[in-house]
Amino acid sequence: MKYLSIIGTRPQVIKYIDLGEPLIWVGQHYDKNMKDIFFSGLKIKKPTYDLGETELGKMIDAIQPILRKEKPDYVIVYGDCRSTLAGAISALYEGIRIVHIEAGCRSGNETMIEERIRVLVDKMSDIHFTPSEEAEKRLLNNYHTEVYNVGATQIDTMFETFPTKKPKNFYKYRVLTLHRDFNVDDKEKLESIIKSLSGSNLPIKFFCHPRTEAKLKNIKLPSCIKLYKPVPYKKMIQEIAWAEKVITDSGGLQVEAYFLRRPCLTLRNDTEWQETVDTGWNILVDSDTISKHINTVFRGNGDQTIYGNGNAKRKIKLILENYEKN
Repeated sequence: MKYLSIIGTRPQVIKYIDLGEPLIWVGQHYDKNMKDIFFSGLKIKKPTYDLGETELGKMIDAIQPILRKEKPDYVIVYGDCRSTLAGAISALYEGIRIVHIEAGCRSGNETMIEERIRVLVDKMSDIHFTPSEEAEKRLLNNYHTEVYNVGATQIDTMFETFPTKKPKNFYKYRVLTLHRDFNVDDKEKLESIIKSLSGSNLPIKFFCHPRTEAKLKNIKLPSCIKLYKPVPYKKMIQEIAWAEKVITDSGGLQVEAYFLRRPCLTLRNDTEWQETVDTGWNILVDSDTISKHINTVFRGNGDQTIYGNGNAKRKIKLILENYEKN
């Protein structure tokens, strides 16, 4: 059985499972700080194909000839990015079966393109690997077949970074990331978020996405916020593990903070990782309410292994091997 994987963003690199298959890097994240440092830091093989495309149509046009050349039995796609959709559409057109890793996640907000991609790719996929029991139930209740709850593959990658080194300033700083268009593309909205964070009684390390950095050029940061370039994955886990709190609009960081038992403020109205909110480790906030919670001490409870205990990749490999035998 021949597989081919398609990825194109930092989160997908972190979730990637090496099956010894051809790997297409689509290029949705083209900045070196969002790509190269993650491949090298996680010791992931270089992509077989590096397409350098950022637009959906061009991604599809570039992927299809490769699929015809490689003739895989399965195409593996990850998560909910534009490159996920491009890979699934390309495989569908070529009549190739689709494996969706991180299937079944839903925020309920269909105005977000990521939510629409999740729904579409799940409908197109033949095999669904979910990160949680809730995601598994959601797909089964909607008549999807070949659904397996294996856990979140990024938890496996996180385990590979342990143990983290305890810094001198542990729990005396906060970590911030922002990249969603609804938070950073509107200058007034971004200024409002930054202003709300100015009341932080601890320093904030702002690991800045390239597209966000461009939006900050004419915005004055308060003294409590210091900008940092994106850092390698292991370094980021180190920063999260010893932060007093995480502030983000990233899906991946919500999961990582949850597993590391770090309180999280998510600058969104909804989340596809609802379990983090239900267990009290994550609070959804906006530019008006974040100031209320920025200095609040809170801790959740519940099962730390809702998203698995670090063996998702092994489970996926075993299930796929069983498909090969049958």
